[in-house]
Amino acid sequence: MRYRLGTESRDRYGRALAYVWLADGRSLNLLLVERGFAQPLTIPPNADLAERIGAAARAAREAGRGLWGRPGCADGG
Repeated sequence: MRYRLGTESRDRYGRALAYVWLADGRSLNLLLVERGFAQPLTIPPNADLAERIGAAARAAREAGRGLWGRPGCADGG
């Protein structure tokens, strides 16, 4: 696994703003959003993947994945 801090490395609360990639090259940030387990929060100037992650969030919501699934259904189906 590897990570890269954003242009601005910390938010106003001191939290690290990072992009994380798995050993196989997939973006963990994108993977979590695609599966509906995270909502994107773009904090400029850290917007490298904002469009791609935003599109993945919309698709997850439309498909009812993860957080967007029916209440009480673990798989969102």
